[in-house]
Amino acid sequence: MKPCIRCGRLLPLDRFYDHPRMADRHLNKCKECCVEYARHRRIDAPDVVRDNDWRRSRNSRRRQWKSFFERLQRQRFPEKYRARTAVGNAVRDGRLQRQPCTVCGYEQVEAHHPDYDNPLHVVWLCRDHHRMVHTAALSV
Repeated sequence: MKPCIRCGRLLPLDRFYDHPRMADRHLNKCKECCVEYARHRRIDAPDVVRDNDWRRSRNSRRRQWKSFFERLQRQRFPEKYRARTAVGNAVRDGRLQRQPCTVCGYEQVEAHHPDYDNPLHVVWLCRDHHRMVHTAALSV
């Protein structure tokens, strides 16, 4: 058991992230407080966070991991890969036009495939609404 320095709750060690420099090898903030801090940090200082994300993405180990993970996903879900590629090619060639989010009208959108067997039949959704569709909080 360990107290969180942010919320003050006494929690088991599995509720804290590992941290090799701490005496007990666990961070002093609980996972919930870390997530809340990160969420607020992205809102309060978006430029700093964006720069940090960009710098982190240049790390060779992260690039190798991303490449490996993407290759694995293509092997596990070839129908999704084919559908995404078809949409990307159709947008590039002008056969398919991006539309505003069908829910809120936001301009920065992602293509949602209700059926991967029909790859060019997409619903254009902003990132937030696309996530909601995949978590079953929204239906389109």
